[in-house]
Amino acid sequence: MVRRLVSLFAAAALALPCAAQFAASGESLRGDVYDEWMGVYHPYQRLERADVRAPKGYKAFYISHIGRHGSRYPVSASYVGNGLGPLLAADSLGLLSEDGKHLMHCFKQLDSVSQGTYGLINDLGAWEHKEIASRMAARFPAVFRQKDRDSVACYSTHKQRAILSMTNFAAALASAAPGLNIGFVAGEKYYDYLCREDKAAPGLKGGSRLADRAMEEFFDFDGFYGRIFISPEAASRVVRSRRLLAETCVANGTVAAYLGYPELMHFMTPEEFETAARVYNAKMYYQHCGGAEQGEWRMHIMDPLVLDFVEKADAAVAGNNIAADLRFSHDVGLMPFFSLIDLEGYDAHVTFDKACGVWNSSYMMPMATNLQLVFYRGRKGDVLVRVLFNEGDASFPALGPGPYYPWEQLRSYLLSKLS
Repeated sequence: MVRRLVSLFAAAALALPCAAQFAASGESLRGDVYDEWMGVYHPYQRLERADVRAPKGYKAFYISHIGRHGSRYPVSASYVGNGLGPLLAADSLGLLSEDGKHLMHCFKQLDSVSQGTYGLINDLGAWEHKEIASRMAARFPAVFRQKDRDSVACYSTHKQRAILSMTNFAAALASAAPGLNIGFVAGEKYYDYLCREDKAAPGLKGGSRLADRAMEEFFDFDGFYGRIFISPEAASRVVRSRRLLAETCVANGTVAAYLGYPELMHFMTPEEFETAARVYNAKMYYQHCGGAEQGEWRMHIMDPLVLDFVEKADAAVAGNNIAADLRFSHDVGLMPFFSLIDLEGYDAHVTFDKACGVWNSSYMMPMATNLQLVFYRGRKGDVLVRVLFNEGDASFPALGPGPYYPWEQLRSYLLSKLS
């Protein structure tokens, strides 16, 4: 599942003229449009870059981390119902074509395999977090072999997929470094600074309106619905949103693919899939990455998480027994957080129609996306922080190329981002 990422967000390949942002290009960095545009449902992709070693005399002593949950089943039955519902209604009225009945069967199959597991991580999601943890332990053994720092603190939202990701991560870490004392906490209290999507919900409707307009302009609804229903007029009797049924074939189809049922995703032609996925990508950017139309309010909802990073790091630098603070959250918490701190790849704040030219969530927010800030102490007591995004060296462009920054500089920078 893990493929080499040629550049952090492949801007050169995605930088189409504004008018063509949502039109299928017919090209892919990997030669597979379906894989290229899986978006936020793409299985984890490790960022493979040349490893930048710490300056001589610096030793890693603390890691501050946040990660998205791993690959999962569909988030809810109602989400699959965005596709299954209208198809069942059409079938009851005799409005489905043979292709439409096949698509309905694909949704039924996804719903069936997800019963009792909606919203939970699957085996792939568990494996993703175990592998990330194992590599962390192998890469920074000194962090987890300190007599005076023998504890790891794990924090999770109350969502089961985040809790299960946390426990799989911790289990692998404990296996690699058996002397650790690992503590766990989870609950709505932690959701209130690790994710906070509920604070943003009232202001996100504009993304759907922009997505509707883009789909009407660029997506071939006649061809798509012409294959599903016996007539275009039939579709209007059961489909409440022309965009939503196409979007759910992308969103649920990508999940179905890594669950072993690729037919749902491949029901769409490459051109249909790419266009709908580009629009969905732009919608996610607009809603959660501080798009230009939104202003800064969406990003600043994550101010408490910035403070949490600074406060916990200050405590570690001052001297405590914590080797690592590990946080487990969701894409809708990480996207605004990364945008707020202008992490590399999230530092462009553009309009909806330009989003796909600077940001592809297949690379920038796959399942199990993570940020690791690794703290090193020098012989004179000074502290450097290494920035790792999806395990590859990254930067804060405003502070220079990185990946190493003096903690006092990075600390001041992070605090300057608060409203």
